[in-house]
Amino acid sequence: MRRYSFLDKESIFEALNRLRDAFLAAKDGEEVDHIINGLLTTDEKIRLGRRIQVAEWILKGMATEEIEHNLKVGRTTIALVGKLLAEHPTCFELINLRKRKVEKEYSSKAYREIGGSTMVFKKKEYTGYTRQKVKR
Repeated sequence: MRRYSFLDKESIFEALNRLRDAFLAAKDGEEVDHIINGLLTTDEKIRLGRRIQVAEWILKGMATEEIEHNLKVGRTTIALVGKLLAEHPTCFELINLRKRKVEKEYSSKAYREIGGSTMVFKKKEYTGYTRQKVKR
């Protein structure tokens, strides 16, 4: 936060509230994508996504060396994510809960079985439903 030491507490809260409100305004994944693409650089998006991946591996009980080798991230990133997990454990629980919810709806609507009642092995046809279309 040293970078923003010139800001008072009220200015910081206002900025964070604007960010929260922007994401809460999204009704589906397509709108979330528009908001993310309008606010974040590619580098910022990748960094945030990688932090989520590191957190998932930490929660699975993987060793630091294993995470470092497999995800190609530094020890400082792993330590930072570990610290954030300890400080805000519900953050990643909410992310995983939402992920499961999206996957459940997506898997139930993305494909439909086609074929008559006499067909033993029905074929699956893609319906065009994407994860972005899941209502938030």
